[in-house]
Amino acid sequence: MGRIIVALLCAAVWARGQEAVGQEEYARKVQSLEQRVAQLEAMVRELMAERTGGSAAVAAATPAPAAAAAVSAAPASPVPEGARSFEMPPELLPSIGKIGAEAGLIFSGALNPYHLNAGGFAAGFIDLPLFDRPSWMHGKVSYEILIGLSNSTTTFATTSNVAQVSNLAVLTAIEPGRAQNVGDALSGTGAAPFPVTTSTRTALSLLEVVPFSLKYTSTALDRWRVRPYAVLGWGTYVTIHEQNPAGGNPPGYGIRTDANLPPAALQALESLYGGRAPFGSPLVAGQIGQSPELEARGLPSGHGNIDFGLASGAGFEFRLSRTLSLGFDARFNRIAGAPGLLTTYGTRLGFHF
Repeated sequence: MGRIIVALLCAAVWARGQEAVGQEEYARKVQSLEQRVAQLEAMVRELMAERTGGSAAVAAATPAPAAAAAVSAAPASPVPEGARSFEMPPELLPSIGKIGAEAGLIFSGALNPYHLNAGGFAAGFIDLPLFDRPSWMHGKVSYEILIGLSNSTTTFATTSNVAQVSNLAVLTAIEPGRAQNVGDALSGTGAAPFPVTTSTRTALSLLEVVPFSLKYTSTALDRWRVRPYAVLGWGTYVTIHEQNPAGGNPPGYGIRTDANLPPAALQALESLYGGRAPFGSPLVAGQIGQSPELEARGLPSGHGNIDFGLASGAGFEFRLSRTLSLGFDARFNRIAGAPGLLTTYGTRLGFHF
C-alpha cells in the first residue's frame, strides 16, 4: 500500500513538473510574439514619422502599448505641398463648372472681295483653351474653328461672247456675204437674234471654313467684364455665283423679238430656242444657260471655285453672366486670287462652358 501511495505521489510531482515546463514554454512564445509586435510598431512609427516630417526619436519615445491606439485614433495629417511630386490636373473643374471654352454665333454684314454689293454674313464658332496660362500672361490662348456663309446680290450688265458667235452663225446662214453681219452679231443689234449685253442679277454665295486659328483673349479688363481678343489662322473658301438675266426684250427672254430678220427665220428660232435657253436662263459664267434637260431637273447652273486664304480678326466680348457674353467681331480674309478682302463686321453672341 505504501508503495502505491509513493508511486501516485511521484506521478503527481512529474505531472506538476510537466505543467510548469508547458507554462514556461507558453510564456516564452508569448514574450517572443510581443517582441515581434513591438518591432512592427516601431517600424510603423518610423514610417509615420517620415511621412509627417516628425522626428523618429520623438516617435520612438511613445510607449509601445499606446502606440497602436494613438496611431489609429489620430487623424491623418495633410501631406505638405512640397512633398507632392505629381498630380493629374482636374479635367472639368467640377467645383467651378467651367473649362474655359466658348461656342457662339456671329451675325454681321459682309464686304465681298469681288467688288460686288455688300451682303450679310452668319457664322458659328467654337474655341477651346490650349494650355493653362502662366502667371505673367494676362490672357489665354485658345484654338478656334469657324464656319460661316456670306451672301450678296448685284445687278449689272454682262456681255456674252457665246451670243456673239451664235448671232454670227445665224446671220451667215440666212444672208451669207452681208457686210453688216459682223457688226450686228458683235453688238447684238439689227438682225442679230440674240442679245449680247444684258442686265444680269449676280447672286454670290461665299462659304468660309476656318479649321485652324489661334485666338488670344486678354483678361486685363476682367474687372469691367470686358475681354478683347485677336485671331489669326488659315481657311478654305468656296465661291459660288450665277447670273440671272434681269433685262432684255422682253426682260429675261433669250431672243430679240425686234430683230430685223425674215418672219420665217424668226419663227424658226423661237421654236428652237423659245423660252429661256440658251441665253435667257441662269447663265454659267455670264455666258450661256445650261441645257433644257438639266434645267428641267432643277440642277443649279452656278459657277464655283475653291481657294485657300489667310484669316484674321479682332473684337471684344462683354460678359453678361457667367455663361453668356455679347460683343463685336470683325474678320479680314485674304483669299488667293481675289482682288480684295472678305470683310465681316457685326454682333457676336457667346456661350461659355
